[in-house]
Amino acid sequence: MLKVILSLLAQNGFRLVRTEVVIGEALALLASIKWVNGLGYDNMDFELDAKSVVDSVISPKPNDSNFGAVTGECNRLLSLFFRYSHVKFVRRQANEVVHALAHVAPSLASFHNFTVIPTCIQNIIINDMS
Repeated sequence: MLKVILSLLAQNGFRLVRTEVVIGEALALLASIKWVNGLGYDNMDFELDAKSVVDSVISPKPNDSNFGAVTGECNRLLSLFFRYSHVKFVRRQANEVVHALAHVAPSLASFHNFTVIPTCIQNIIINDMS
């Protein structure tokens, strides 16, 4: 017997800081790691469409730039709290769930956590499971 448990966590937020896109992506990953850790999860895969961020987080090479400082902190927290988790690259075109959530986020009046599957992505998830 195969038992499948689907868990979805999503969060939207706005930052009023101007920075390079890759640093913004890395900061978003860092915030996600901290958020999921605060919720008490310890086995979570993080999927990003920013290949340079994923490569930097999983790379053993130190990077002394601001970008490297953020990805290094991501790596540190992952190794401390998420030993059996992964950071994976997923092509933007293949990540329909994130795309759908990103389109919904601007219509929300404020910061929002999704802890149940929102209706805007239910069909996408059902199709992915088929």
